Amino acid sequence: MGLVEITGREQVLIRQQRLGHFLTLLVIVLGLLYSFNLRVSVANATVPYTDLRAGISVRYPANWLLDTSGDYVFRVRDMSRTGFKTTLQVTLRPISPDMTERNVLDSLNITRPITLSTYDIQSVQRVLLIADTTAIQMRYTYVDTETNPFLESFPIVVAGEDILTLSGGQAVIITFRTDARTFDQDYPIFLQFLRTLEF
Repeated sequence: MGLVEITGREQVLIRQQRLGHFLTLLVIVLGLLYSFNLRVSVANATVPYTDLRAGISVRYPANWLLDTSGDYVFRVRDMSRTGFKTTLQVTLRPISPDMTERNVLDSLNITRPITLSTYDIQSVQRVLLIADTTAIQMRYTYVDTETNPFLESFPIVVAGEDILTLSGGQAVIITFRTDARTFDQDYPIFLQFLRTLEF
């Protein structure tokens, strides 16, 4: 009696197993890509805001607290942050026909040291916004301290940036403020905000 080898059936099983492994890996890779895409879309989700009276339209990060009750047109804050809450703000100030951007900037630099502790200007330069609009960019720092003595904590160094431009007899001041330690990490949020701003 001799030995009979049947190899055809085993080769079919090996091919099916190989195909099963490849399909499993493909499903895993597709699942990872889908979850990464979902995470990015949630992290970069924005909400539209329009103020017809002020003539401003912008998209701001979702889940940020919207505030329109101050001396500004629009302010949003990231309330999920511990310490200083990252802030995006748009302010309009009326100006006379002979005022320049530098005059508005000087008035800001006179009033801010009164309310912002150790206010210090880091740099001032001219920049070009979308749609060939020129503006002045001013970077500054100050120290934020808790005013409530029961919630006293260590002071936080805040880095800020103002983009100032003149439009239709008014100065448009776009402000970004965040903890100085996370300024570079948070700056893309401000750039995305600027790209969607229309005034």
